[in-house]
Amino acid sequence: MKRNCKITRLVVFMVTLVLTLAVTAVALAKGADEWKKAEGLYVWKQSAQYSNGFLYVKPMEEDLFLFEFKTMRGSEAEDSSYDYNVAGILLVNDKGEGEADFDVEKKSVKLTFTLKGKTIAVKQTGEMPADVSGEYDFQEKSYNATEAAATAILEGIAPAKTSLNSSNRPYRLVYANETVGGWFYDVRAIHQPSKKMFARFLVAADLTAVYRNDDVKNPQLIYGSPATMLTAEFAPLLQEEEEEEEAPVPEGATEEKVENKGSDNGGDQSRLSAVVSVGPADPAIKVGESSKLRVTIPGNLKYKLSDLKSSADDKVSVAGDGTLTAKADGVATITGKFTVDNASRDFKVDVTAYVPKLECDALPSHIDVNEKLELSSYITGQEGEVKPQWSVSDSKIAEIKDGVLVGKADGLADVTAKYDKMERTWKVAVGKAELPKKGDAAEGDDGFDIFDLLIFGLPIVLIGGGIWMFMKRKKQ
Repeated sequence: MKRNCKITRLVVFMVTLVLTLAVTAVALAKGADEWKKAEGLYVWKQSAQYSNGFLYVKPMEEDLFLFEFKTMRGSEAEDSSYDYNVAGILLVNDKGEGEADFDVEKKSVKLTFTLKGKTIAVKQTGEMPADVSGEYDFQEKSYNATEAAATAILEGIAPAKTSLNSSNRPYRLVYANETVGGWFYDVRAIHQPSKKMFARFLVAADLTAVYRNDDVKNPQLIYGSPATMLTAEFAPLLQEEEEEEEAPVPEGATEEKVENKGSDNGGDQSRLSAVVSVGPADPAIKVGESSKLRVTIPGNLKYKLSDLKSSADDKVSVAGDGTLTAKADGVATITGKFTVDNASRDFKVDVTAYVPKLECDALPSHIDVNEKLELSSYITGQEGEVKPQWSVSDSKIAEIKDGVLVGKADGLADVTAKYDKMERTWKVAVGKAELPKKGDAAEGDDGFDIFDLLIFGLPIVLIGGGIWMFMKRKKQ
């Protein structure tokens, strides 16, 4: 009897344990789901002119979330204020509350986050340069990260991908002095006892993607997607560098900066163009020659081109590997798709095929008698000027001395340039003479106008009408 009672108690205990674990799991999952819906920017309710605060929340893996506080604290009486940023990872517990434990200046700090609809209540235990306690109201679903968040986000990724595990502790996360292409923070993990770097990362400006980048030449995506980078129209981190301001940060987050050697910074071009761009290496290609499509992308990320087509294959053709071949003078539009890891974007670029010829921007032109016009010539598709052999059709109207055209009398003259096997002629008007307008018949040609039509057509109409009247009378 006692044995049966013990078995019954054991069964009851096991059932109760399973039910408790199931309820806890459901509550935890529900809490995490609610937090995922709460992603975005929150504003401190007590914000004023000299004291304000912003809280950013971003979902990571499972029940982990990235948070960042951007605060300003000051006094109207003293007419001064200071800024303080802190970022980290919070864990949603079985009550649906977020908890974060970290150290600031070697002192323990605990933050508790309670989500209530569109408001997050924060309770701070421990001291920081600024107390972030209070209620924060939802403002918008956006995230404007800082260096502190760029390092903190790594703690929210599985250690198997980051190597930020117990075997490498204690370590520090530092970021490079320069960003990569204006889009990535260059973050390194340093083993403190040995002072050696054991991992390197590229963290996207908007925290949408993280790459493991130990050897710099072969970055591997370990979190998120580069989709927003493919369509971004400017490099936000370059703008931040121009307006950089020092702010205190928690120990171990962004204590120091290191030199960024070997990174693809993208240069000033990223300030003026898209973060990722695609186009021909040479926008103008000489007929008979080839070039290639080139994708400019920060961080040496790998990409693939596909669905390549040309709008005018007889002028410029495109091969599957992005090779462009100029076939005839003209312009063709190249369309296609490029893919970076799990993200793709369509593109469209114009490519010009040209036949080299002499050009002179000063001609055709009009000059006055005794006026001097310096001539300069170049070949399309080539850099720099060339010095051709110049000649004039009528030396009484104009002449050329040492590359300078001089008007001598009223009239039209042909100016010819010869260089190598190329030759080009322009018509120049001197003095009171004028260049013929487009569509006008040139002097001495056989142009055919409305008056010629009347002269030749009217007799035919009269003769034809007379014959018709004569035949009609004869028939009657």
